[in-house]
Amino acid sequence: MNELEERVKNNPAEIIKIFGRQYSLIEKRMVELSDYVTISNKNYSTFSNQFISMYLTICSEADSLADELCALLGISSKERYGINNKINNILERYDNLRNWRCITKFPFDELNIVPFAKFQGTESADWWKDYNKVKHSRIEKNDNNMYNYERANLKNVLYSLAALYLLISKVKMEFCTLSPIEIKSDVFDVVFL
Repeated sequence: MNELEERVKNNPAEIIKIFGRQYSLIEKRMVELSDYVTISNKNYSTFSNQFISMYLTICSEADSLADELCALLGISSKERYGINNKINNILERYDNLRNWRCITKFPFDELNIVPFAKFQGTESADWWKDYNKVKHSRIEKNDNNMYNYERANLKNVLYSLAALYLLISKVKMEFCTLSPIEIKSDVFDVVFL
């Protein structure tokens, strides 16, 4: 185990700090890109090279953070192999997370995003399925003659970003209630159901 792994192990505040910084950088980029592609469901299908980069980064961060949360919950590495196992283990302990939603803030159009609703058993959410297509078979076309890289669109970037924000929020709420580290979003408000 290297020095960083040793320091972070069983230290949720470090996890929040590390992933919170990344989240802030990614969200800042999202806000900057919103000057060119307005955050609106009318633009959900808009794709770009910037979105490919963001999408791959966000989903990688979400996967890593889900793994850290599972470790904090005492779930073995074998039980948390693959995103479905990670998310399903988290949802077993926090079923309400399935219904948590992010609502985009003003000045963006109000969008209601529920990123974990479709994770069930071996089934993952559409944004995660599309991520894997972008990651592993970017230049393949589907039946509609659409390249998989086109799935790196505004909708999937927002859903994956919301998932990352909800996971960070959950770690903070469950394990770092006394920590002064603040996780803020300029894009989302969270509705806890």
